[in-house]
Amino acid sequence: MAKDIVVIGATGDVGQGIVDQLLRAGYRVIAAGRSVERLERLRSRLAGVGVLEVVAGSVEDEDAAASLVEQVGKLAHRLAGVVVSVNAPLEAMSLPNTRSGAFMEVLRTNLATHLVAAKSFIPALPAGANYLAIGGGMADLVVPGMGVLSMCQAAQRVMFRVLAEEMKDRGVRIQELMLVSMIAGESKRGQAHPKWWITDEEVGRHVLAILENPDWFPEPILTLKSRKEVGLRPTA
Repeated sequence: MAKDIVVIGATGDVGQGIVDQLLRAGYRVIAAGRSVERLERLRSRLAGVGVLEVVAGSVEDEDAAASLVEQVGKLAHRLAGVVVSVNAPLEAMSLPNTRSGAFMEVLRTNLATHLVAAKSFIPALPAGANYLAIGGGMADLVVPGMGVLSMCQAAQRVMFRVLAEEMKDRGVRIQELMLVSMIAGESKRGQAHPKWWITDEEVGRHVLAILENPDWFPEPILTLKSRKEVGLRPTA
């Protein structure tokens, strides 16, 4: 019997590759996203690859997330896991010139959404299931114009360490995969460097390796820095 897994942010540049690879590995995927049109386009593109269900919804706040949990529950009574890829795109923002409202919006769309998703879905998972958030790798980088994003991703990393500790009694593996690379997804595939950029499907392969080889990836915070690491056990 196929394992049921939810991918939130399934129509994004990273999410599509994750859905693709999970389907090919035999998972029954419930793809969640905000746009019905994009979800139907994803379903059409992957027709015949595997068993794919689509659900329109978001994790922008607790009410929206509760509704999404309810919709997912009607499709699958026992989930093998949840993968969340909901990081919003961001234009360059100089810290000295960033207004507080713009700063708070970045936190809302790149940090608060992950917290809402985690505290909404983790309690709905059975012991032994996986909760994997996808984040960026700017946490330790100093790049002019990207300070707000770096701050947000650093906070996101700490947040998942705390969640993994505070919710460990639930028996769910709570992890974040930080992508320390440009990603060649649908919107950027034409400009991607063939050697240095990781593709969305390669991210999907690595996510699959994390889900299926828990002994390889015991830490709450994981990183993927190059194509050479895709699908492989981390080395010391």
